[in-house]
Amino acid sequence: MKNVKYVSNAASQIVIFYLLWFASCGLFILNIVITLPALRAIAIAFGADQWTLPAVHRFSLLGLAVAAVIFFFWSEAGYRRASKVSFGRLLHAFAWVTGAQLAVIVIAYLIPRMVL
Repeated sequence: MKNVKYVSNAASQIVIFYLLWFASCGLFILNIVITLPALRAIAIAFGADQWTLPAVHRFSLLGLAVAAVIFFFWSEAGYRRASKVSFGRLLHAFAWVTGAQLAVIVIAYLIPRMVL
């Protein structure tokens, strides 16, 4: 019976691990959605015209997509490394990553309101 309890505990930790990882990935997608208008506002503040704005949008989207792929792999590896230490360490890593993402969301939300 001890093995059954250990397996269910391990399974629940895996489920929690992937739920936290999917939440971080979803939050990063939200970062991309909120950051694109901020980058557009910065481009307008630097004097971008109607011809350069589409290029700025496309290249910033490409750069953010590459950053998203890097973040997905980095966060999965970091969460996996933290989960091997302890469950508390996993939550600590998730809290730091989520805090940084929320800071980016707040800053990206405020940039268009301050620049334009």
